[in-house]
Amino acid sequence: MTDKSQIKQHLLSTCNSMVDHRLQTIEKSLQAIRESRDNETKSSVGDKYETGRAMLQIEEDNYQKQLHQVLLLKNQLQKINLKNVGDGVQQGSLVITGQASYFISVGLGKIEMERQSYFCISPVSPVARKLLNRKAGDQFEFNGRTVEIKEIY
Repeated sequence: MTDKSQIKQHLLSTCNSMVDHRLQTIEKSLQAIRESRDNETKSSVGDKYETGRAMLQIEEDNYQKQLHQVLLLKNQLQKINLKNVGDGVQQGSLVITGQASYFISVGLGKIEMERQSYFCISPVSPVARKLLNRKAGDQFEFNGRTVEIKEIY
C-alpha cells in the first residue's frame, strides 16, 4: 500500500473502526447499568438501596459523558474530506516529518500499518497546531527540536 491516498483512506477507516468499537463498548455498559438499576429491589434497609441506586447513577453519568465525547469524535471523522487537501497542512492531511508521520484527524494515538507508525492526532493538539497551514519544506520548533515537514498528502 504505497499510494498515500490509500494509506490515508486506511487510516481514516481504522479511526472510524476504533471509534465505533468505543461507542459499542460504552453503549453495552450503559445498557448493563440500566438493567442493574431496573433489577435493584428495595431492601428492608432503605439506605443501602438508595446508596446502590446513587452509585449506579454516578456510573451512568460517567458513561454518558464518555458517550458524548465519542460521538464528538465520530462527528469530527465524518467531516474529514481526504480529497480536499491542498498545499498546506489541514484536517485530513497526512504529514511526513523527519521524526514521525501524522494523520490530522482525531486524537487516537499510534496506528501501525505495514511496519510504519502513524500518529492520529487532533487538529487542536500541540503538534498539530504547529503543523497547521505549513507547507512541505517548512521547519518549526517543537519540544526543543527542529522539525522539518518532508511531505504532505
